[in-house]
Amino acid sequence: MKLIVLSDVHLGYEHSDKASFNRFLDRIQQDAEGTTDIVLLGDIVDMWRRDSSGVFLENWDTLQKIMILQSNMRVHYVAGNHDFHVLKLQNHSYPFEFVPKLSLTDGEYKYTFIHGYEFDPLQDAMMMEALCRVMSDEVGSFESGAWATLTRDWSDFQYFLSTLLLRKREKRELAEKIQVNPEVRLKETVQGIERRVCSTVQQGEVLVFGHTHRPFINKSENVANCGSWVTDSTVHNTFVELSEGKPKLFVFEGKEIKERIEC
Repeated sequence: MKLIVLSDVHLGYEHSDKASFNRFLDRIQQDAEGTTDIVLLGDIVDMWRRDSSGVFLENWDTLQKIMILQSNMRVHYVAGNHDFHVLKLQNHSYPFEFVPKLSLTDGEYKYTFIHGYEFDPLQDAMMMEALCRVMSDEVGSFESGAWATLTRDWSDFQYFLSTLLLRKREKRELAEKIQVNPEVRLKETVQGIERRVCSTVQQGEVLVFGHTHRPFINKSENVANCGSWVTDSTVHNTFVELSEGKPKLFVFEGKEIKERIEC
């Protein structure tokens, strides 16, 4: 069993490296022999910055490449916070099954896949769903990142506010928490998220997540972050390869990242 895991492509975001991601998908298709599974670990499309229907249509060419992979391997789609709404896409003839988390076993090895928003205290399921549903291209282009937009112009988010039923105090507290866009905010909370993830890994388990846009494997090699495909991250276009219980981390069209960190 050989798995390829990636997250945080953020298709629809201006800094998403879609061209490289398409080449990556083509490369997997060409070298498909031996790869049994590909795990899309959330935030593949960005519904917080763009109209959710439009972002899928605009990136149909990329989605087709992913669907073609299904002829040679299993494709799994785990929802992230920026595409949380895909969990509502059930019971129809969609090309993928969308799940909140994924567990796979390979003989004695157990793999767990989560996006990572579960360990971010500023994420809430109701809020993530509302941000996916309320966004339009016009609002998304007003300020790159729905978090910053929300604090700049509340009137554009009447549906968001009515959905959450926020009182004045709650509005103020939320505004204080999300006054910066996701990329800046994550820089301030990334270490706390990583510590919480590492503290939950079980004996005999390899846990892979995304969300923080910081690719790494810990020294115990039982926790890995697959990074992102957005060019405003310091290291980007990264993915994790899993085989026989061992994770490896690569930069597409680059080198393997062999350094390990404490976690």
